[in-house]
Amino acid sequence: MHKLWEGVKVVLIVAVLAAGVFWGVHHFMNPTTNSTTSSTSSKKTTKTTVAHKKKISLVAVGDSLTQGVGDQSEGGYVGQIKTMLEKKQNLTVSTTNAGKSGDRSDQILARINKSTTLQKEIANADVITVTVGGNDLLQTLEGSITSTSTAKNNSTVAKAQTEYAAKLKKLFDKIQGLNKNASIFVFSIYNPIYVNFPNVTSITHYISQWNDQTKTTISSYNHTYFMDINWTMSHGQYKTAAQIKALKKASNSTDLTTITNATISSALSAKSKDNDLISNSDNFHPNKTGYAVFTKKLYQTMMAHDAWLLKK
Repeated sequence: MHKLWEGVKVVLIVAVLAAGVFWGVHHFMNPTTNSTTSSTSSKKTTKTTVAHKKKISLVAVGDSLTQGVGDQSEGGYVGQIKTMLEKKQNLTVSTTNAGKSGDRSDQILARINKSTTLQKEIANADVITVTVGGNDLLQTLEGSITSTSTAKNNSTVAKAQTEYAAKLKKLFDKIQGLNKNASIFVFSIYNPIYVNFPNVTSITHYISQWNDQTKTTISSYNHTYFMDINWTMSHGQYKTAAQIKALKKASNSTDLTTITNATISSALSAKSKDNDLISNSDNFHPNKTGYAVFTKKLYQTMMAHDAWLLKK
């Protein structure tokens, strides 16, 4: 009887210990929620909503690409972006188009310095767009393509690029001096005769080099964004590697130093090599579809950097 009792005690002790261990493990894995924790977890998270502006002012400064040459119906990307912002963002958009065909970087700055009205419009702008650099490079190429020396051409362009960077800095110093808060969106330049002269690698290189300079120069300015439309605008409907290869094969291997006004005019009149994004009226500026490329890129960049849209 004594031994039986001793055995029962051992079983009871083991059972108690097992129960204790089970309770401890269960409590550890499933802790009891106290009233404080329960109260805290039951609270709903409140999201902070940021108020958007209902009206914005967009000021566009630059050359013929801002003026909208080549698209008479909508006035280029300035008219198109106004329509797009009003439709997609439900905004009232006022625009100032201060683009002038043929202007170089220093001439754009000179017009701003001369016009107190334009200065006030820039000062009050939420968004500023800029097209610049194409005429600076064109002026350089017009003076160097008659040279038979590639080294001399490269040297001429390199020197002009350094001068362009200094002029560009003065332009953006002025713009941000007038308005430190506006978001600034700057377009690249492109090669309007690539489709006709795809094997002239010198021009393609100089344009890429020029764009790199613009991007580098403006990178030191706050809320200023570079938009590269070079490849799309230059290649037009020739988008795939196979299409570009065929285009190059069908074209001659004319070098930059042997291009004359006559050969350019002849090539640009070849309808089979039209760029679908370039106006047939001058084979240089974008057409309505080409400016839509500008507009789409601008809208995407503006929405990716939307401080201009938020109320302060």
